[in-house]
Amino acid sequence: MPLERIFIHRLIRILRVAVPILVAVLIAIPTFNYISRHEEKKAPQQVQQLPQDAAVFTRDITYSQTEGGRTLFTIHAKSNLGFKDSKNMLQDVDVTVFGKTEAEPARRIQSKSCSVDQQSNDIQCNGDVRFQLNDKTRGRSEELTYNHRDHIVASPVATTLEQPGSATARANNFEYAIDTGLLKLTGDVKVHTANETSLEGGSAVFNQKENWATVAGGVFVKSATAWIRGASGRAELMEESFQPKTIVVEGGVTAESQSQQNQSTWKMRAEWVEAAMSPAGNVERVKALRNVEVENVAVDKRQQITGGEMDAIMDANGKVNLLKTREGARMILGSDRTLRSTTIWSNIEGSVETEENSVLQLADTVIEGGKFRIQQGDIVTFSTSERANMRSGERESRADRTEARFDSRTNSLVELVQSGNFQFRDTQFQGRAQNARFEEGGAVATLDGSPVVTNAQMRMEAGQIRLNQKDNSFSAARNVKTVSKGSAEPVLVTSSRAQGMGDTIIYTENVQLWRGNDTNIKAQRLEISTKDNRFKADGKVQSKFEAIRASSDRLDYDDSRGEAHYTGNVLAKKQDMTLETSDMRVKLGEASKDIEEIVGIGGVVVTRGEQRGKGDQAVYNAQTDIITLTGKPAEVHDKEHGSAQGDRLIMKKTSETMAVESENGGRAVTKHPVKR
Repeated sequence: MPLERIFIHRLIRILRVAVPILVAVLIAIPTFNYISRHEEKKAPQQVQQLPQDAAVFTRDITYSQTEGGRTLFTIHAKSNLGFKDSKNMLQDVDVTVFGKTEAEPARRIQSKSCSVDQQSNDIQCNGDVRFQLNDKTRGRSEELTYNHRDHIVASPVATTLEQPGSATARANNFEYAIDTGLLKLTGDVKVHTANETSLEGGSAVFNQKENWATVAGGVFVKSATAWIRGASGRAELMEESFQPKTIVVEGGVTAESQSQQNQSTWKMRAEWVEAAMSPAGNVERVKALRNVEVENVAVDKRQQITGGEMDAIMDANGKVNLLKTREGARMILGSDRTLRSTTIWSNIEGSVETEENSVLQLADTVIEGGKFRIQQGDIVTFSTSERANMRSGERESRADRTEARFDSRTNSLVELVQSGNFQFRDTQFQGRAQNARFEEGGAVATLDGSPVVTNAQMRMEAGQIRLNQKDNSFSAARNVKTVSKGSAEPVLVTSSRAQGMGDTIIYTENVQLWRGNDTNIKAQRLEISTKDNRFKADGKVQSKFEAIRASSDRLDYDDSRGEAHYTGNVLAKKQDMTLETSDMRVKLGEASKDIEEIVGIGGVVVTRGEQRGKGDQAVYNAQTDIITLTGKPAEVHDKEHGSAQGDRLIMKKTSETMAVESENGGRAVTKHPVKR
């Protein structure tokens, strides 16, 4: 089940159980008085005065005290044991104390024995004292007094108050002021309800006229599966009905709830907790302040939310709409999954939102920014429309908008999309783009929107670039451009597509390579090895090295050896020299990279000015500017000097002489044109 569904549900469940119990305890007794107000009051019967100075036993005495035509109280006793110190000593007594007005309820006291002070009209009862505040509320004690002047009913010893079928309260002493409606229970206060819920406290006070109730000296409320504890509690009540408007528990507030379903324990801590109630009696809002913490501890997980202030807002049925945590808010969403922000909102559907200065950590992934939106579930989804920084392992990225999905069991990244001024850096690459998509646990990244990627050896631009950290590969498409920085001179390559793995890069479709001002290669495919500075070009290859231009089917170039190898339909030009062959090698100088030698093998045709030669092999020496043509036989034709055949022919510049040689006694033939 998503965290917030459990998390918020449990938090509110604690409060929804504890708060009504606390209210019921605080207002149960006076609420009964409210009910009795509306009962029809019976007129007292005519009574006689208690006999004074009676020294003999008297039976069935009824006594009524009046003032200004109003009956204050009525006493009925089965016997009067005598009169001592201005007090009648009565036995088996039934006392009814009337209110000052017709609207006030009458209170009834029954006891084995009572004394009535004839001067003060005070009444003191002892031994199995039973009193009833109305038809639903009654009490028991061993001692009870009624102070007529102050209109206070009190008991200095252990007292029990009971509403049959609803609640029972016990305290070391009890006091009720009739005029002010102030009810006090003090000393080891304990209240038990019919639904197996109990409250314990040092004292409890209810003010009927001012509509409030308090519990002090430590508050402890417990049900079958939950409890809440604090230093004190207070409830503000509605007039007439005494239904709670607000309830506050403060002073080291702690609460705990046991879940039998998943064997987990939910705990809450705060310095101050307030609940606002609706007229229907439902919790509308719960607010907690100072060092607020709600935690779930289970066998295999720990979930927690903390902050300086927390608000829970409910609907009309008491279900949570929103939980808001402020002032250093922090949520532990699961194993190795934490969220921090100035403010965190969450609801029962598992949705979480934050304000500015937010940090989400999932294992080694950290996202920093503001206005996060997180949806809990088997897959955790994350989004923010504000610029955010993200660190995952050794990769760091940032963008204007970020969307991500994580596996809730492993916290591993399933997918990440960052868009708008995207930038990233890791151990191998750094770059930028408009958009980036990370897949396969973040190992594969696809960059769109004018992406640029660089590393120590290369800078790459394209319409799209795909990087794969699993096999250290990449691919690029649409207007690919790379600049390699590993050689003495930068190497620029453009193509329609490119892909690389390890030390090898392959360019395809409309490939061009430039190095300095003297080297240019065009091909349909170009494979470059950055490890040993070699490349292979295929498909309609055209190249320019220094002063030589060539076309061929393939070209292999080894920079470390300074050698270019052309194969297939080779056509090369150097100044006034043209060479056609099936295989040609160009040797460059080790230091200068100037052309030192050109060797053509297989069906060689050499043209130089007016000279045209054919042979099996042609060797051009750049230092002497001489071409040596060999074959069986080799042949050179010159309009001015005629033609020559031999095993070895030497071609010099135009109009210079040719040397003809034959090996092993072979025949050399020279033909000169005849002038007419």
